[in-house]
Amino acid sequence: MEPTVRNKILVLGRSEVQKTALVHSIIKGTTHISEAKEEDIGKIEWQLETRYFKTQLEFWIDNTEVSDTYKQQMEQWLNSTEDTNLVASIALDEEMSELQKQLSDVVDAIVFVFDPSQPQTFADIVPWARYAHTYEPNVLLCVALGDKAADEANADRWFDWCVSNGWEWVDLTDPDPQTEYTVARIREALCTNEWDSMEATTDRSNPPSEGPPGPQNDNVELQGPEREEWERFDEVAGNIDSRRVDNLHRMMFDEMSSDNMSVLISQLHEQRKQLAQMDPEQARIKAAELAMAVTKHF
Repeated sequence: MEPTVRNKILVLGRSEVQKTALVHSIIKGTTHISEAKEEDIGKIEWQLETRYFKTQLEFWIDNTEVSDTYKQQMEQWLNSTEDTNLVASIALDEEMSELQKQLSDVVDAIVFVFDPSQPQTFADIVPWARYAHTYEPNVLLCVALGDKAADEANADRWFDWCVSNGWEWVDLTDPDPQTEYTVARIREALCTNEWDSMEATTDRSNPPSEGPPGPQNDNVELQGPEREEWERFDEVAGNIDSRRVDNLHRMMFDEMSSDNMSVLISQLHEQRKQLAQMDPEQARIKAAELAMAVTKHF
């Protein structure tokens, strides 16, 4: 019997959000997410090949189904002024517990997608936050995707919740043209994970051509804004300094008690203010290093 490997990426959300279109955008390296409606349940293979490694991954796309209990818990939290942690008090039914146990053998990344114009649908993340707490997949992304930008107050609550529970917040509805919240950031998080199925690339003298590979491992020739976006992505990746990541990690976590997330949240808010004042290119690099410093802890 062959050993199982954790090379699956679970993509979850309501049927209305464009999960499959988002996956195609990640794979093909495009910045535009198609508005065409596609079947949002299924599997999509991804042959990921970089200059240094290659691996066979698979997106598992499914619609979320949330019980009334979870919805009530999230609605109470959204309307509360207290900074409560929902994960600790969630009890899963037997069917969901068994499903999550089976998934834990093969899933190493979760991409939760929701429409911020329907804030109640954020409740769908609740049982998967418990999964993340129990089985600790390496990549946890909470993606806001929709036609309207997230309400600022709700976005701040969701950001704080993600930080408290070890998820990375990616707001694709952010109207700021210089935002660090992009499809490229989602792809970066997945590309930099140490997958069980990863193999070193033996021939580095002939690296893949510019542009990430497509669904059948085609080399996609990017043009216009999409090419510019991925050139910026490469530039950011090449300028990340591991020493700065380590310094950020020590600054945020060395003196923080394990049960005091408010300190971390306050520090991250301060970092976001600093990013807003920086040169756009430097802000991209700092944002990537900050994300790596937080991920390193969780």
